[in-house]
Amino acid sequence: MKAIVHTARGTARDTLVLTETETPTPGPGEVLVAMRASGVNPSDVKLRSGAQGPMVAEQVLVHNDGAGVIEAVGDGVGPARIGRRVWLYNVNRSADGLGQGPLGTAAEFAIVPAHLAVDLPDAASFEAGACIGVPAMTAHRAVMWAGSVAGKTLLITGGAGAVGHSAIQIAKAKGARVIATVSSDAKAEIARAAGADEVLNYKSTPLVDQLIELVGAGGIDHVVDVDIAAHMGIYPQILKLNGSVGAYASASNLTPALPFYPLAFRNIQIQPVFVYSMSDSAKAEAIADINALLSAGQLTPRIDRVFALEEIVDAHEAVEAGTLVGNAILKI
Repeated sequence: MKAIVHTARGTARDTLVLTETETPTPGPGEVLVAMRASGVNPSDVKLRSGAQGPMVAEQVLVHNDGAGVIEAVGDGVGPARIGRRVWLYNVNRSADGLGQGPLGTAAEFAIVPAHLAVDLPDAASFEAGACIGVPAMTAHRAVMWAGSVAGKTLLITGGAGAVGHSAIQIAKAKGARVIATVSSDAKAEIARAAGADEVLNYKSTPLVDQLIELVGAGGIDHVVDVDIAAHMGIYPQILKLNGSVGAYASASNLTPALPFYPLAFRNIQIQPVFVYSMSDSAKAEAIADINALLSAGQLTPRIDRVFALEEIVDAHEAVEAGTLVGNAILKI
């Protein structure tokens, strides 16, 4: 079978190789999936570059997310699963989610533990299925960790991005009013199409001023944040008493300063979100909700570009450049 292997930490061109290898056989508790699509996430790019630690083997298969059809099962897995359409998550991670594992989805076939292969609703394409494990599950946790959002006002920063776009759809399906932020008119249209009630361009006017004009001081119940460092200082001004934040990145500053007392005085709760080490209960809740929304047509991940397996380097470089608005997919 054809597979993409990672041979060292470094650039995509220096370390990613398309190779031919034997098709694996599933062991106990495993399934063999004939892959149709593999997701390319920023975390995959960072892992390859060396930002998240050294290599764990001489070579590993790459990527965590994907979708395909179960072709064979190992001992302990019911044969009724053969032929099922599935989406995969956390494949390229160690059991605790904190390190890299040797498996991956960027291949014609993938071996995964059976519980990491989730039935893909008929309403969703394989390409959409490859956008769920990291982006949609991150979005779900960032939206829902503090409880129901029905009737609440949410601020979702980066509303046109892969996570932000899914977060808007999840929040709207759960009954929230959504205010999204973007950096351009083109991205504003994407956020509106996802269902955002209001869209604010943070580059035109200071975001805090726009929010206070729109909903008043302390008018936000919950923030889903793509850059906690950029917004930490305005949380006390924009969030209600006992408001909450689900933050999944901090690109502008990896060690943001915490204005402790202004946050404490308003009892603002902040939950960092790292999808790979989410609790089993959080994963189960996300899986159930996401599949229900996919089935109902209420969640449609945005795909910016589809690459061939042979274009793996171009795919990684595109994600690394940050020029895509939405998900990158390898079609297999």
